[in-house]
Parts: sequence; structure tokens; C-alpha cells
Amino acid sequence: MPGVTLSRLFVVFLKTGTFALGGVYSMLALFHKELVTKRGWLTEEGFSEGVAIGQALPGPAVINSGIYFAYRLTGLRGAVAAITAMVVPGFISVLALGYIYVRHEDWPYLKPFLKGVAASVIGLLLSVVFRMGRASVGGTGAGAGSWIIATAAFCLLLFLKANPVLLIALAGFSGWLMYRRA
Repeated sequence: MPGVTLSRLFVVFLKTGTFALGGVYSMLALFHKELVTKRGWLTEEGFSEGVAIGQALPGPAVINSGIYFAYRLTGLRGAVAAITAMVVPGFISVLALGYIYVRHEDWPYLKPFLKGVAASVIGLLLSVVFRMGRASVGGTGAGAGSWIIATAAFCLLLFLKANPVLLIALAGFSGWLMYRRA
């Protein structure tokens, strides 16, 4: 990919790991902004595929997706650099905030602050889901089958509390049945 160097990739993933306050969905939003919108290193479809792969594998989905993105862009060395850049800022932050919270959980401003952060995560989640949905379900090559799978997965998860792992496997198999000849 033109313009993608190991050092640039490391800086992008360090920025994402450092400023993705709120966790998974804010990190996905930053990945999208940095890798798709700002730099054009990935297409919408490539981004959605990486998120799907990250969700399908064991472990933290956003970390899995980040490893996939980096591997796709720069190979194994990029994947190692990306995981380091993504995880170290969070590790340091959790240690620091954990220390503060354990020592000062009775501060009157701390819990309201954390409630505000939690509310912002909902907004980030909706933003990421909307973009991914538009690219995956409404994008080029998607059709009624994608909408059916998405709606069925949503309903099974919401109303029947379906096992997410089983749901992902079932959706993947359904997609294979619908699109294998496409």
C-alpha cells in the first residue's frame, strides 16, 4: 500500500491506543477515521471485513481487528508494532486510573465523571454501528440477504439472548450459502 510505512503505522496505532477513550467502539471509530477516511489505507469494505474477522476470533475484537489491519497493510512486523502501540497506552492508563479510583473512589466528582464517559461510549457505538452497517449491509454487492442476516442476528441476540459466538458462526454460514456463487 503506497504511503504505509512501519513507522507511520506505529504512530497511527499509538495515537489510536492512546486517545481511544471509552474502549472498543471509540477505538474502532478512530481506526476508521485514521485508516479509511484520513489516509485511505483501507476501503470501507476492507475495514468491515477486518472488524468481522476480529469479532469472529477469540480475544478482544478490537485488538484482533487492529492486528488484522496492520498485517494487511505491512505484514507481520506491522502487526507486532501495531499490537504494541495499541496495548501499551491502555495498560499504563488502566494502572494509573485503577490506582486513582482505588485510592480516591469517594471523590464527589469521580463517579459522575465516569457516568458521562459511559454515556459518550453509547454515542460512539451508534456511530460505528451506523458506518459499518451502511458499508456492510447497504454497500456495493450487498443485497436483501445481508439485511436478512443482520436483522435475524439482531433479533436473535436481543429477544432470544442467543450465544454471540454461535450467532456469528450461523451468520457466516448463512452468508456463505447466500453468496458463494456471487
